[in-house]
Amino acid sequence: MARGDHLYVCRDTFKGVCVGRTLYTHHAIDMGDGTVIEYVSHTETKRDSVILQRPFDDFAQGGRVEIRQYGRRLDAETTATRAASMLGTAGYDFFTNNCEHFASWCVTGQPSSSQIENGMAGAGLATTTAVAPAIGVELVGNFGSAAVRSGPNLMSGLSAIGGSAVGGIAVLGGGSGLIATGIMCRALADKPTLPTDQREARSAGRQAAFGGAVVGTGAAVYAVGAMGVPGFSGAGISSGLAALGSLSGGGMVRGLSTTVLIPALFAVLLGFLIYRDTLRRRTALPPGQPAVSG
Repeated sequence: MARGDHLYVCRDTFKGVCVGRTLYTHHAIDMGDGTVIEYVSHTETKRDSVILQRPFDDFAQGGRVEIRQYGRRLDAETTATRAASMLGTAGYDFFTNNCEHFASWCVTGQPSSSQIENGMAGAGLATTTAVAPAIGVELVGNFGSAAVRSGPNLMSGLSAIGGSAVGGIAVLGGGSGLIATGIMCRALADKPTLPTDQREARSAGRQAAFGGAVVGTGAAVYAVGAMGVPGFSGAGISSGLAALGSLSGGGMVRGLSTTVLIPALFAVLLGFLIYRDTLRRRTALPPGQPAVSG
């Protein structure tokens, strides 16, 4: 560790093992003299936090301290000077001005917090998977020409949306997949300040999310055509939706909800898995090289 480094330590541990690294880490700037500059609160609420200079051990509190790596950053002396210029400053805000915002601002000139970004992305994905199926069903019901949420209503609504029942399923599924892809692209957005391996992994994850949405849309259409009366006739689609819905205790409406959800899940899962796998492979240590702890 050296002057100007962005340090972080896990505050959520179990038997010495970090169990919440992406959820709660505390951040500071190393001053190179055995002290760090960080947000400190002497009360039970972080809203009273003030930027102070403290001994390294007070920051670490026995936890594993690591260095945040950057691809593009300010030099160490400028970083330390920026940190020192904020001593005594208050104004802590968890969402817009937390300890990670402060440390990243010192290092790059731009405040950012991966903890907040990840949380917002997670909330967006949760909202998408919860709301998109309901919106899809409502949209189909409104476009249908029979009794609301009846079989004929759903089939005519799908045809009105996509030109045919199969087209309607593809349109709705593709829409939810693209929304999930957009959220994943936001979560895995490129940043010049990130190390090269991180940027490449994020790029792979974004591309995989889009591919997942496409594959998921195809999988949704195929599942509907294969699960009921085989084929994509009216009878095949209606019986396929009913069969798919029966897996979760419902009928055609539940089946349509599941169909809309599939592409979004494919986009999220494939994007995340490819991102993690790419990052793991690019950051793997050469054989025989020991890991260096902070």
